[in-house]
Amino acid sequence: MHITVLLQEAVEGLNLKDGDKAVDCTLGDGGHSAEILKKIGQSGKLLSIDVDEENFARAREKFKTAILVNDNFVHLKNILTSHNFTSVQGILLDLGWSTTQFEESGRGFSFQRQDEPLDMRLGGESITAAEILNTWSEEEIGRILRIYGEEKKWRFWAEQIVERRKKKKFAIVGDLLELTGEEKKQNRLHPATKIFQALRIAVNDELKNLEETLPQALEALNSNGRLAVITFHSLEDRIVKNFFQKSALQGKIKIINKKPITASAEELKKNPRSRSAKLRIIEKI
Repeated sequence: MHITVLLQEAVEGLNLKDGDKAVDCTLGDGGHSAEILKKIGQSGKLLSIDVDEENFARAREKFKTAILVNDNFVHLKNILTSHNFTSVQGILLDLGWSTTQFEESGRGFSFQRQDEPLDMRLGGESITAAEILNTWSEEEIGRILRIYGEEKKWRFWAEQIVERRKKKKFAIVGDLLELTGEEKKQNRLHPATKIFQALRIAVNDELKNLEETLPQALEALNSNGRLAVITFHSLEDRIVKNFFQKSALQGKIKIINKKPITASAEELKKNPRSRSAKLRIIEKI
């Protein structure tokens, strides 16, 4: 079962009130959207976005009063324009992946699903993880392992991937685990963790989309409107932190929390997945 991370902290941080208009850029299983609806009441309006068709289909059954959009949040400006959704008081971006996506999507996000295809696409338009492993050059694979996976042994793994595909193409999760090994050593990351992260980011263009979305979100906000972003790894957090600092220096925003908000001890106990979550909030001037 999916547990929404930093639920109260994120929604409270948006400082919404009855009648406000808000945008949830990452609908997921709907935890944040449901809480936002409580804050804005019947006179408020919520527009929620999700690129994942399965998330979107489930949400349609739950959220009858919200405007739901099946698209990538990188198209935020166009989405808001097409729905004539102006005067936005709060925008939320939760960059985490839902437990449902890992456990039930059938798209190869989890090490535990060895028979699933190495797909990793959220939408249906991009290249798959298997295609990257089977067709990209050793140099290109090394680059994403180094930059997106922050993998110290990127040269070694890129070489191993290219050598392995000469004998047998990558098709399912188990093929990649054959290469990396399946067992996690004590107190260490699973050997495939950083490779999976690199592939997922590359397949879905996650960092580029984030970089392009942040200025759109800031532009869409009312004066005194707030943007809250939850990140789950250092690459995302660096992008958000740098954008917020630059915008503050330009006099466009004020930073609400100088240090990122992290999960409480109580939340960590209930949901260990929240350990890497960082919440940053800004207010438009």
